[in-house]
Amino acid sequence: MDLKDTSKYLSLILRHKPEVIGIDLDEHGWANVDELIKGISKTHKLDMDILEEIVQTDNKQRYSFNEDKTLIRANQGHSIPVDVELEKQKPPKYLYHGTGEKFRASIDEQGLIPKGRLYVHLSSDIDTAINVGSRHGKPIVYRVWSGLMNEKGYEFYKSVNGVWLTKEVPTEYIKRETFDDKEIENVIQDINSILLKTELDDENEDDTSRADAILELDNVYSWEVLQQAMFKILLDDNRSEDDYYQMAVVIWYAILENKKRITNDQVLLKFKKKTIIGLLYYRLRHTDIAENLIWSITCELYHLDYCNSEYDPLKDEKIISKLEYYGINTQ
Repeated sequence: MDLKDTSKYLSLILRHKPEVIGIDLDEHGWANVDELIKGISKTHKLDMDILEEIVQTDNKQRYSFNEDKTLIRANQGHSIPVDVELEKQKPPKYLYHGTGEKFRASIDEQGLIPKGRLYVHLSSDIDTAINVGSRHGKPIVYRVWSGLMNEKGYEFYKSVNGVWLTKEVPTEYIKRETFDDKEIENVIQDINSILLKTELDDENEDDTSRADAILELDNVYSWEVLQQAMFKILLDDNRSEDDYYQMAVVIWYAILENKKRITNDQVLLKFKKKTIIGLLYYRLRHTDIAENLIWSITCELYHLDYCNSEYDPLKDEKIISKLEYYGINTQ
């Protein structure tokens, strides 16, 4: 067996099943090195030199020795109750969780939970999270509002190999960060089909049939993917003013739907506020029919006084920066 197989077996023993080779971990997850080598050697080639090589070369720094190398433990990832003496730390504003696309539905409903582990594992950057997610098939990444969680009393720990850990992440603190371009294109095609059905509203401004039909795509795709598709439409210079207006109507009805979800204690729709507001104003600011609508959207998303606020989104540096990210110059 090669070093990789031995390392995987070592992970199984130190994180989950020490009893398989007849050893015990102490309360802090430490195993006696001599007993570990003796137990693993029954099925895998292992001596002190090989063990040291595994610890030193492991690209995720999964393991640690004590000072005299008589004890060894996994740094995190346990499913058995041990205290690996994690250091409590204040997290950055955002952290990221990478997993497989197959787990998306349960995460959208339950948030991030440890399942078989003691903690939810989080990464400091998107690329690392993507790599983690790739172990579970098609990867998907969630952004975690870790700074806000910490302010609300949630505790975060950082393991010696740089993995962030917390007990749980409720749905209100996560937002999907990565998307499948093919899936988004499929949504755009569905939206296009709906937009072409002008007979639904016969150009009647008071008939929102097309916007309603687009919002109902949320039953087929996730809201975040639908939102990304609408952003692509708003970024497309070749679209009609009516297309842009229909996107605004969909967003308004999604906001109303969110209020209903709050009342019914359901999982909330999450909005990319700056992107929504910036793109709608960029496309529709000179359109009489949309003026009140996009101002209503802005007031709802930013909790502004509809009648008395003098806020100008296109003078907001954060929104300007967001539009510049998409290649839009508002000057």
